[in-house]
Amino acid sequence: MQKRLWTMVAVVLMSTGCNWVNRPIVYETAKETPPLEIPDDLIAPSSNPASQIPAASGVAVANSAAPPSLGNTAAVARSGLPRAADAILKLNDESASAWRRVGIALERSGCCKVVDRDESALTYLVEMTQPGERPGFFKRIFGADAPKSSMTVRVEGSGEQSQVTVVDASGDLRKDDLAMQVLGVVEERLK
Repeated sequence: MQKRLWTMVAVVLMSTGCNWVNRPIVYETAKETPPLEIPDDLIAPSSNPASQIPAASGVAVANSAAPPSLGNTAAVARSGLPRAADAILKLNDESASAWRRVGIALERSGCCKVVDRDESALTYLVEMTQPGERPGFFKRIFGADAPKSSMTVRVEGSGEQSQVTVVDASGDLRKDDLAMQVLGVVEERLK
């Protein structure tokens, strides 16, 4: 008899679920808040040239105005380091002074280590301190290598204008993520 009584009590408690606790339901008494007001100057879309879609050749373009030029807009790469938007960083400085400033920026950046410097050629040989991204599975199978972590930062100039580029061992312009990170860090340090 007592076993049957305990069984009935257990069945009654289980059938009521959590209703026997009688907690207040918070969302029923919640008040509605007014929608967020956005200032008018924040509604304008971003006009970063890196996010512009180029027109296809032979197709009429509705907007004939050229996209705004923002220069090298420093964005943030996946590694958290700034990333240059263009493969050429332009400086308003003569080449010898720009070379010294770029060297100081590279040494203090923390993203790369200056291995060698050549003042006559206005170049720095640098190695990335953080390893680059490893290629995916299929790229590794079919022979794609990871980008080289050593690169040459070259300063070229004429008069009061200088250009900073990142080149590989053969002198070709590098546009991969590692090179763009180096340029982005230099640009950020020279602001």
